[in-house]
Amino acid sequence: MFGVYLNKRLTKKEQELLNSHPDDYNWYCIISRCIFKDSRWFQVRDDIELPQEDDNGSVLIYEGGDIVYVKSIDGEITDDEVESISKACEFLYDKFNRPIKGYIPCAPFKDINVDVERNGKDITLFFSYINVNDGEKIIERLENKLKNHEKFSISDSIDHMLLPYTGYANKEDFYEKLHHYNELVETYDCEEIKEV
Repeated sequence: MFGVYLNKRLTKKEQELLNSHPDDYNWYCIISRCIFKDSRWFQVRDDIELPQEDDNGSVLIYEGGDIVYVKSIDGEITDDEVESISKACEFLYDKFNRPIKGYIPCAPFKDINVDVERNGKDITLFFSYINVNDGEKIIERLENKLKNHEKFSISDSIDHMLLPYTGYANKEDFYEKLHHYNELVETYDCEEIKEV
């Protein structure tokens, strides 16, 4: 079932703007490889219905049969979020009777990995982000490309996908710039892009 996705990760506008018009599979590849250092091939499973109605997580089956639950967190990591993720992973453990990993890309704070002991079930959650402090500069560079109607390179496109999970020098400044940048992206006229 390659090419079918449970949750939309890139908006239509982002797909138009980014180099080679990536789809959600590309988003998962970037997150898996850049944040979790996992470069194995995988399949996105849209045929597995998770129990939570409001869940926006996805199930990936990696080479070798490893089962990974992916859920991005944009805000603070709360106990309720961890509990929800743990329940989804426990559901997958019960379904497949195999160890389950949770890959949770999140806003910068501190790397934590959680071994969840739930009735003897082998579940490990990995919370991570891009550990740099130049998120503001990346936003400024990408914003300048938009203002100059320049085509995004592959590297620019990767930076765009990783922005919500990128470190910064000043949290308030970063989120203000990120909000402004995201508004620019969603209102951008892609027909104005110049080939370089």
